[in-house]
Amino acid sequence: MSVVGTDRQHLEQRYRRQLRWYPGRWRQENEDAMVGTLLDVAEEEGRERPRRAEMLDLAAHGLGARLSAVFPATSRDQAASFALATGVAWSLVYFIVQDWMPWNPGAHAFALDPFGPFNSAGVLVTALWVLAGVLVLARRGTAARFSTLGAAALAVVLIVVQTPSSPEYTVVYPSPDRVTFVLLAGLGLIAAVGKPRREWTAAASAAGWFAALSGALLIMNQLDRVSVPLAAGRPGWYDFFNRYLWSGGPLGPGVVGILIVVALSAAVAFRVTGHRLGGTLVLSAVPWAASDLVNWAIYLRDDPSALVLAVVMVVVWVALSIAALTLRPRVREEGQAHGAPDPA
Repeated sequence: MSVVGTDRQHLEQRYRRQLRWYPGRWRQENEDAMVGTLLDVAEEEGRERPRRAEMLDLAAHGLGARLSAVFPATSRDQAASFALATGVAWSLVYFIVQDWMPWNPGAHAFALDPFGPFNSAGVLVTALWVLAGVLVLARRGTAARFSTLGAAALAVVLIVVQTPSSPEYTVVYPSPDRVTFVLLAGLGLIAAVGKPRREWTAAASAAGWFAALSGALLIMNQLDRVSVPLAAGRPGWYDFFNRYLWSGGPLGPGVVGILIVVALSAAVAFRVTGHRLGGTLVLSAVPWAASDLVNWAIYLRDDPSALVLAVVMVVVWVALSIAALTLRPRVREEGQAHGAPDPA
């Protein structure tokens, strides 16, 4: 049956509605040609309505086009490289000091959710991150993306199904660290949206993160003079991430919130000066913002002033992110700066 008259008109309207997934500039330049092609195909196939797969494909490509308009490929690739290096380093350190604890074999007996010889199934998240790093070095980018997405999905599953530490257990029993798992889940998603271009630079960044994080944990342990685990008669060196980083340590909620504000302010400056690094910083800040909000919810949920501060922080983050992605860059007389974003 031929697609004619009102049927063709109705089909055209449906296609045009579906093309709203695409950015406005793209539609101005391509919508009529795309609709004409879609109608010709439908007429040739004798269809009076779009195919479901066709509509899903248009939506997926439209969202991709919108993402590319806001975050160009360069920004996504840079953010993916940073996320990959951070995820590999953090997952390795987490595995050593939280899931393995080779210096403290007695810890396993007190684990809330043991996994074989390890204190939790977080070792599987680490394995997927390490595999992703190896695949990137081997220039197997697509496989590395699936590995980071798998790490992100597994981290979310473990947050849901594993036994969380109650606040009084936070520094007594080896337990799944929800804040770190949220961070690793977010990093996994960001690592999958781009292609790390400089493999060995990412490896060097991961090594730097590993050294800095290990050093911070060791320093905090040396400064610890009030050990709740020891006072409770439990083996020491429990919950390093909870105790020495997120819960009142150098990465407490307020500190991370301020660091995110600094990063997003820098993103605004880069945007104004016409550099794509602004989009990179916005993308890179997302996992940290998510983990910071979870940290606030866990440790400061009974403090009304903390709630107010968290709301203020979120408003500032959103405002700075919007500015970093929408402000019109200054155009220099000699042309756009290196790495300038495409005009919105």
